[in-house]
Amino acid sequence: MAQDLRSAPVAHSVPEIERALTRLWARAAERRAASTRELGAAAETEPQSEALTEAQTEAEETREGERHVAARSSVLNLVVVAGHQEVAQRCAATIAAIAGRHPSRSLILSALDVDGPAGIEARIEAISVATASGTSGTGAETIHVTARGETGRHLASIIVPLLVHDLPVAMWWPHNPDFHSRRADRLLPIADRLIVDGSSWSGDGLDRLAAMARVAASQGLVVADFSLLRQARWREALASVYDLPDLRPHLRAVRSITVEFAAARPDDPSGLTNVVRPVYHVAWLASRLGMSVISPLKRQPDGRRIAALRQRDHAVAVELRPATSALGEGSTVRVTIVSRLRGAELIGVVEAGDCTVEVVVRDQGRARVRRTYLAPRLNDLDLLERAVEDTAADPVSAAALAMAGHLIAAEPTPHETVDKRRSDEND
Repeated sequence: MAQDLRSAPVAHSVPEIERALTRLWARAAERRAASTRELGAAAETEPQSEALTEAQTEAEETREGERHVAARSSVLNLVVVAGHQEVAQRCAATIAAIAGRHPSRSLILSALDVDGPAGIEARIEAISVATASGTSGTGAETIHVTARGETGRHLASIIVPLLVHDLPVAMWWPHNPDFHSRRADRLLPIADRLIVDGSSWSGDGLDRLAAMARVAASQGLVVADFSLLRQARWREALASVYDLPDLRPHLRAVRSITVEFAAARPDDPSGLTNVVRPVYHVAWLASRLGMSVISPLKRQPDGRRIAALRQRDHAVAVELRPATSALGEGSTVRVTIVSRLRGAELIGVVEAGDCTVEVVVRDQGRARVRRTYLAPRLNDLDLLERAVEDTAADPVSAAALAMAGHLIAAEPTPHETVDKRRSDEND
């Protein structure tokens, strides 16, 4: 479906933005009323079928050949804390692509010249999405806000007046959110849902993941992490390790979980490969299988991270192991689950490529299961759609995030300092 944009003049204050939005939708209402009158007049003077077709076509085109903006039909507020303008542009393109299915009032905020004079510049766009028949479809709006100088430190005062009341607020923080900052303290209470991509965070990502888990627990904040959403294609495959009736008792007898992840160099000597995705694999399995943490993850000299869990009355060894792989850094290469029940050992190995996930199960060294699932990787468009589809908390994701927080509770802070992160957020 094609999208046509019509822009309002640049605004320099919140009241100017509000007035521009009012004018925008007032013009849209006038055009709809004019279209209705034209349809009625044509139906009275010409044969009905030809008249309706011609009048509808004329009513949907502007003098410049663009479609009219349809009625406002937002179903949520989507606030993007973009930071940099390049990030803002990428996010805006993704939002526009899903506007037909998830129309929103989107506020995309970026910062510029943080040491310069205070002020804002805002550009308002209305989006009309053409339906399959070529008629104008749902209408949404995007407000691009560039905050300059000290104004960039007070984003909440810009956001709150521009929200559509009675609609949920999803806050997309695509860069490195600093959950210890004053900015987070002011912005997160505005949101009903936080959207992040933990796999894109700098360093190993674990300090931010632990902080996010604490914030989610203390504030009751729903979190949609692209890193966790990407793992949906793994979950059916991991569950299928035990789907034969005689293998299901092994679910209660897991002895070890090993996750291999792609590292930039063998043994990951710097320890700064982002391991958010491998941690989520362990956290999801542990939360679903009723495990608790005995000792959190600790990094070893050889680059591995190990932890100990408990399931019922036995210990479960956890290992995150760096591996050489053509996949992107931090990507999960392989998940291996070992269980032992009454002397019988069951080993399930799950590997994923770009479009498939493969499962091999060995029972006492003998292959019992070998399956290949067609499951392509999700792109940012797919991920954002899934992140905004449901405003209710997903208990499975919430449990996985909480378990991730327990898993990394004792993980030391990576080399970058809190002050450095705050500096990044203000750039």
